[in-house]
Amino acid sequence: MKLLTWTPMAFYKKRFPRDREGRSFIPANAFKEAFTSAVIYYYIKKDKEIEHRIKNYLFKKGLKPEKIIDRIKEIISEKYSILKEIELPEKVFIDERELYETRAVVFDLKRWEDVAEFEIEVFKGEVEVPLKTSHLEKLKAACHSYCEALANMEKKMLKDHPLAESFYIPLTNSIKKWEIPLRMGMWTDLRFKGHLLFFWRIKEIRNKLFEELKTDIRPTKIIYLPKEKTTAGWCELSI
Repeated sequence: MKLLTWTPMAFYKKRFPRDREGRSFIPANAFKEAFTSAVIYYYIKKDKEIEHRIKNYLFKKGLKPEKIIDRIKEIISEKYSILKEIELPEKVFIDERELYETRAVVFDLKRWEDVAEFEIEVFKGEVEVPLKTSHLEKLKAACHSYCEALANMEKKMLKDHPLAESFYIPLTNSIKKWEIPLRMGMWTDLRFKGHLLFFWRIKEIRNKLFEELKTDIRPTKIIYLPKEKTTAGWCELSI
């Protein structure tokens, strides 16, 4: 498979990691995190039993933020093996010539304003990814379901903002044609990224989580790249 970065991918608030020989790479965890968001969204949406079990868990008092996503993954993995059976190398090496530094801002989708800015290294190019899975069609479906929902959420929050027309309308049309869409790397600075996106539509859950965790479970602060006029991390795995 080949990873195509339709918009630049960042790796948290720092440079991409290098090995001892100075070669830059994308860690397997960056892929796994993107797959996890998609699979969580897809199976909660698809399977009422899974949705019910996770809702019951989230209604418990004294939730520990650092354990929430691991527990949700456990609930899904008890029934579906899709995440456990994805095989990736620990390091996917990328061409140094496809890395560059640029200015990034943290853009608040609710307030339509920049709340922070910094210089960051980004990857814009393509790279071979030797991914193995026996659940390719399910993975495709999960990634489409999640990424299309995420893009539409961001577009909806922007409403009449110029970015909605210049970037998000073309993006939401393009994603439908991608083989396996992914949102990768550092594309928001919020803790749960898009892992809990599904539950935003359920008022009682989103209110409970806001009360318990003191955070909006939507990824409302996203990484915007002013020079490129795009938000970060929209990628495609092409077979």
